Amino acid sequence: MAKETILPLARRDRHAGFLSIFWLWAGGNVLLTNFISGSSYALGLGFWPMLMISVTGYLLALAFCAWDSQRSARYGIDEMVSLRPTFGYRGSIYGVIVLVGVNFGWVGILASMAGSAMKLVVENVGGGLTFAGDYTLYSVGIGIVLPLIIVMFSQKAAFQLSKITVPILLAFIVYILVRLFTGGYLHGMATKPGDGSESWMGAFEIIFAFSISWFPYLGSWNRFARSERIGLWGTYLGLGVTGILFAVIGGMATLATGEVDPAQWSNKLDLGLVALGIIVLGTVTSVTHLLGSGSMGILSIGPKWNYRWVCVIVTVPSILFVYATSLQAMFNLLLVFVGLLAGPYWAIALADYFFLRKQNIDAAACYDPRGKYRFVGGVNLLAVGCMVVGMVVWIFLGGWLSGIPALTFPAGMALFEYISATLPCMIVSGALYYVAAKIFFARRTAGGYQPAPAKAQGEPAESAPTSSGSRLPSAGEVS
Repeated sequence: MAKETILPLARRDRHAGFLSIFWLWAGGNVLLTNFISGSSYALGLGFWPMLMISVTGYLLALAFCAWDSQRSARYGIDEMVSLRPTFGYRGSIYGVIVLVGVNFGWVGILASMAGSAMKLVVENVGGGLTFAGDYTLYSVGIGIVLPLIIVMFSQKAAFQLSKITVPILLAFIVYILVRLFTGGYLHGMATKPGDGSESWMGAFEIIFAFSISWFPYLGSWNRFARSERIGLWGTYLGLGVTGILFAVIGGMATLATGEVDPAQWSNKLDLGLVALGIIVLGTVTSVTHLLGSGSMGILSIGPKWNYRWVCVIVTVPSILFVYATSLQAMFNLLLVFVGLLAGPYWAIALADYFFLRKQNIDAAACYDPRGKYRFVGGVNLLAVGCMVVGMVVWIFLGGWLSGIPALTFPAGMALFEYISATLPCMIVSGALYYVAAKIFFARRTAGGYQPAPAKAQGEPAESAPTSSGSRLPSAGEVS
């Protein structure tokens, strides 16, 4: 088994070209929950609006993911480590908490969907074949245990897995499209009006929050990319192709059958073994990606911990979600979690890295708890304050999505229908941090915001010693 590390990857150790990154992210995004994203607003909008918002919404939202992916691709460091220059050595732990929380939810939802869908398909294909504990066997065995075994073997195994499964899955998707177009469903789908249960901005919020839920995962895999350009375009196109395709097909299937759950509409479309193949391959591929990223995030806190035990720790709590009563409620709650807790945080990281630091960080200092990214007790309080402001903006605009009366503001609900919630809160928090950092950190040279040194472009920054006195590769050496 390969030894996993969160130390910077030197350029010579990065094996992922464009196709590797493309297949990786295409494989990560072959999520059954992507079907639900399109299904959740299809009945409310109707076919053509569903198609339009799916394409435009994903193209915009995933551009933020591609933008963020360049940081780890440039320096060869994990996503959680790359957040330390912005939030501090200890402030980045918040990102790990968000990552682990999102991971528990997504893995649980995917395993739950796999279990119910496989049970239904096997019953139909096998002539009513069922047995005690079949749902648990399918959901936990296929949705959790098998991906866990793969990722415990090596984090890099996800690259090879994606190259095998994604082409097969795309072939299955083409079959579903043919089925929808030739099975007498086309006219009904194209002419069916929306019932008004979902608005344009409601659909956009679903798409945007769902897309940026990839933020915590990007650096875990893009640190293997050979260049920033490969990381950007491989991520954008890999996530985009599968994201749009699955959302549109999910929406079409829902319009054709009236069902939101993929297990139900695949049954009504009589997809049989094709549905079974999509469920198994899609779930195993996606969950392998999620578990690999979650494990590396935890290792950023405890780099000496055993990788394989960390994989187990990041996986087991997801089993609780397998037995949740409402799949749609879990999906909606997770999107609220992402928009509120992840959106403002990563918006500040983007503003700091691209507009303040001009993409110049010291990779070695990211591993030094007493180094230049210490701030106050290891936390950049200014960044945290701006994040809180962004969260308040989100609560005002989108708090009603949680279903909690105390977080529901009529004025915010009205404004939501024009601007949504997650994107505005990200813009506010990122812009506020940019202005505040310019004011408060303008004269600081240590412990806070580090202006790029006046060196010729491409000249490496100095390495910072680690706590043990050794030196890690500098940003220039690893890029």
